[in-house]
Amino acid sequence: MPDQTPAKGNIADTKADKPKVDPAAVPAAGEQPEEWKPEPRQWTWKDLFTAPMLAFKPKCMLIMALTLTAITAWMWLFDTHVIDTSHGLIATSLLQWIQYTVALVLFSLGGSLVAVFLKADLLDDEFLSFGEALAQYKTRILPAVMVPLFLMGMLAGVELALVYLPYLAGSIPYVGPALYSLLHPLAFLFALFAVLVSIAVWLSVFVFPAIIAIRKHGWFDNVVDTIEAVGTKPHVLFASLVLSGVMIWVASAISTGAISKLKTEWRYLPDGVKSALRDTEARASEFGPSDMRELFDRHVGDKFIDIIPASVPTLGVASSGYNSRETGFYQYWTGPVTGVWQVIIQALILGYLANLFVAGGMLTYLVVREDDYWDDEDLEDLDKLAKELEEEAKRDQGVAEAPKPAEAAKPADAPAAPTTPPVEAPKPTEPPKA
Repeated sequence: MPDQTPAKGNIADTKADKPKVDPAAVPAAGEQPEEWKPEPRQWTWKDLFTAPMLAFKPKCMLIMALTLTAITAWMWLFDTHVIDTSHGLIATSLLQWIQYTVALVLFSLGGSLVAVFLKADLLDDEFLSFGEALAQYKTRILPAVMVPLFLMGMLAGVELALVYLPYLAGSIPYVGPALYSLLHPLAFLFALFAVLVSIAVWLSVFVFPAIIAIRKHGWFDNVVDTIEAVGTKPHVLFASLVLSGVMIWVASAISTGAISKLKTEWRYLPDGVKSALRDTEARASEFGPSDMRELFDRHVGDKFIDIIPASVPTLGVASSGYNSRETGFYQYWTGPVTGVWQVIIQALILGYLANLFVAGGMLTYLVVREDDYWDDEDLEDLDKLAKELEEEAKRDQGVAEAPKPAEAAKPADAPAAPTTPPVEAPKPTEPPKA
């Protein structure tokens, strides 16, 4: 049989072309290469100044506008139809706890959906469609409900154990006041702890929508992550909350300035046009914006002053003091249309300001917990992709190094094809004739 082994020179050339592989760099079976593990970005407090641009998303503004509308409606319904001064102190406190808890759950549901969009932009560097965001959000609905319930339950438990029960004991004749006077430093410590827990809960409201969107754990793990984030660097959370409040105040001042400009610039117009616009604006304010602002102020702004800064409820177009009902055209046409636009614009502005609050919490959480914002599922997906890319690169490298079929070695007994044309032998010369 002919020898089928390739020429020795070809083997030597092939070995020389192969790169040397470090055995230590080769991962064991089933182990992912270390170089493919993502390196978490180092977030700093300066990233918080990107929150105004991050929050400017029409979809998110609409979501938060609907969320604030639902919260306002719930608070108004509870204030006007449920809570009554005839209730006792304990019953009123319980009803108020239910009112605030449901409002916080509504905020959590809307804020967590907004945080899903923000998380994709910050960490995944992609823009989610509404359907893609809902697909991710449906796995986070349970944490979005349970985390605020747990936080409010913890707050109620601390208030009950450290404030109401000691006061109940202090109501015992003679014995209660005596114990209160003797153990007053201890009662002060109890009250101080209750205040600190209240501050911790409101700091948690600042960051827990981001935690729900980023961390893909169960709801109790999200609670633990929230408490850990607040407990490790509360000063950073407080400073970021103050800075976010300043940015919300600036955004609110700019938006209200734009609305006020519409109310003042028409004074330079001719009297006929000025009168028409004045009546239109007056009817528009009577139609809805001032009532919406007043409703929001009374039932949301004043009560959630720790969540929504005090500058936000100043949004709205106050009534100009003119009576537009004398003219039917302005009363039934231009005024209502302008009022509808003003309601929509102000709702979107409120949604943007609430988005700014959620975006500030998202960036703050990345600062205080920058070491673990990558989820295990994210690591597995990235490692899987990296492994596929590595295998593809090895296949490409193997194809490049393999000898081409036309250049493969021929069997030993097969004559090699001539590379140059054969040289003809010289013809014998005839002897010269005599």
